Amino acid sequence: MGCGDRIKFWEDRWIDGETALLAKYPRLYLNSCQKNHLIQQMGVHSDIGWEWDFKWRRHLFDSEVPMADSFLNDVGCIRIQPSSRDDWIWQLDPSGQYTVKSAYVALRGNITEGDDCADFEDLWKLRIPSKVAVFVWRLLRDRLPTKVNLRRRHVEINDLQCPFCRSTEEDAAHIFLHCSKITPIWGESMSWVSILSVFPQLPRQHFSQHVIDKAEGTRSNRWRLWWVAFT
Repeated sequence: MGCGDRIKFWEDRWIDGETALLAKYPRLYLNSCQKNHLIQQMGVHSDIGWEWDFKWRRHLFDSEVPMADSFLNDVGCIRIQPSSRDDWIWQLDPSGQYTVKSAYVALRGNITEGDDCADFEDLWKLRIPSKVAVFVWRLLRDRLPTKVNLRRRHVEINDLQCPFCRSTEEDAAHIFLHCSKITPIWGESMSWVSILSVFPQLPRQHFSQHVIDKAEGTRSNRWRLWWVAFT
């Protein structure tokens, strides 16, 4: 955190890096006249230091006063440094700099948590390019920037419909499995490898249906590689 020249006050996650202020204080955000303002536009430097200058559309209701007190406590402890610019810090490494090793450790830590870690272990064992494995990992954990996910992250999306069938909202399950333009491709492709399967609701479940089994050996492993290549 420097002079606030790159960080949006309400929309970015800059306090503790967990929740944006618009999500933590939605009523105050709706009442603000300073939406999409950078931090440095939210106040001025004076002889006594940084002073916030909030502008509201109306006076606060009595019920909103406790929320406003909490809000002021959150932002009041932040130091604005006029002599330095905002910069990114990679929190997973003590140096603050991004390293492939720290990212790999974080990814491995995430995928081995929970009851379904065996499925993700199979994914990382496949002999495929790393960028392909990461893409599939993001798909299975629903981390891809589908229109539904972008809306969830407060990105303004005017059209949420699937660009292929125009019949429902674009989420990962629909765009990769259930779209009327995609399903026939899956059916035809599965027939090539002589596999019969009922489509589950989620990509994660579909992937889990084909966990490498010692009884099936090479055939199952080959199918798993094909599944990743297709997606």
